[in-house]
Amino acid sequence: MNPKFKAILGNKKFLIGWIILIIIVILGVLEWSNGVISNILPFSSKMGNTVGNIINCGYSVSKDDYIYYVAPSEDMKHTNICKVKKGTSDFEIIFQGNYDIRALNIVGNKIYFISISNEQTDDEDGIDNKICKINLDGSDFTIINDNEFAYDYYDMYALNNQIYYVGTDENVYQMDLNGANRKLVAETNTGFLAIHPKYIIYNKENEDGSDYITYIRKLNGTEETPINGSRIFTPMFYKNDIYYINKNQVLAKIPISGGEEEIVLDHTIYNMNLVNDSLYYLNYKDEANQDYTVSIYKLSTNGGEPEIIKDLSNYTSFINVIEDYVYYMDMDEEQAFVNLVNVNDKNEIRLYNWKYDENVNEALEGVSENTQTQ
Repeated sequence: MNPKFKAILGNKKFLIGWIILIIIVILGVLEWSNGVISNILPFSSKMGNTVGNIINCGYSVSKDDYIYYVAPSEDMKHTNICKVKKGTSDFEIIFQGNYDIRALNIVGNKIYFISISNEQTDDEDGIDNKICKINLDGSDFTIINDNEFAYDYYDMYALNNQIYYVGTDENVYQMDLNGANRKLVAETNTGFLAIHPKYIIYNKENEDGSDYITYIRKLNGTEETPINGSRIFTPMFYKNDIYYINKNQVLAKIPISGGEEEIVLDHTIYNMNLVNDSLYYLNYKDEANQDYTVSIYKLSTNGGEPEIIKDLSNYTSFINVIEDYVYYMDMDEEQAFVNLVNVNDKNEIRLYNWKYDENVNEALEGVSENTQTQ
C-alpha cells in the first residue's frame, strides 16, 4: 500500500475516533442532565419515582448515593426538601418550600415536585398549587405548571420526557419536562391512580353513579378494560401482574392482560407499597387479641408469612420504600419524627424530630417577648 495513502487512512481513523469520542461525551452529558437518550429508546421505561411511592404521597426518592425526602421546617411552617447519604444520618436541607411538598420525581439532575401553598388564590379551587423543578442541589427553582391541575389529586409521575398529572377538569394530561406541549391523555373526570411505562390505571364513575370502576388501558391507546369489574385501591405493577387492595380491603393480584383475581393475603391491610418482589403494608399487630399496635409489614409477592419491620407508636399515613429503607412518619407522647428503617437489620436513622415541650416553650417565650415590647 502506498505510504501516503496509508497515512491518510491512519489520519481518518484518528479523526473518526475523536468524532466518536466527542459524540459519546455529548450524549453522556444529555443523558446525565435530562435522561434524553434513555428516554427516546424504544425499550426505555425510566420513571422519576416508583408507583408505590407516588401513591403514598411521593415524599422520598433516590439518586445515586443519596435519598431525597421532605420534612417539616423547625417552626413547622414550611416543608423542606432534604438529602441524606445512604447509611448515614448526615442530612442537608437543599430547598425550603411552602406549606407542603409532594410527588418527588428525579429525572437526570432535576427534581420535579408539587408545591402546595396555604395561601388562597383567585382560582376556582382557591388553592395555590404548582408543579416545579429544581436542580439536585436545590438551585434553579422553576415553576412549570401554575395551578393548571386538580387541587385534590397530588399524584404526579415523570415518565421519560413527559410528566403525567390531573388537570383542573380531573382528566389526565401530559406535558414536557419544561411544561410545554400539554395534551389530554385520558378523559376520566375522576383523576388517575397509576402510570406504567405501557399502561395507565384510572377510575370511572359507574353508569348508575353508585361507585367507581377501575379501568386499565395502554398509555398510547384508547381501548379500556375493567380490571376486576369493581373499584380497586393502590394498584401497583410487578412483572405481569397488578397487585392491589380490593373492595374487601384484602391484598389481591390479577394479570395485566386480564383474568381471575387471586387473593395474596386474606386479611385487611392499609397503605400498601411494592418494590421489586416485596410488598410493604400497615396492619394491626394482633387485632384478634385486641393488640392495636400498628406495624409495618413486609411480604413476598408470592405470599407466605409476613415479617414485621417496625412497630409504630401511632399511625403513619404513608409508606415510602427506597431500596432497603422504609421512610415513615410516627409520633409518641414526647415528639413527632420522620425516620428511615433498614428492612434487613432494622436499624433506624432519625431524619427529623419535633419535641412538643421544647417547641411549645419556645413559642411561649416568643409570645412573652412580643408582649413586653408592645
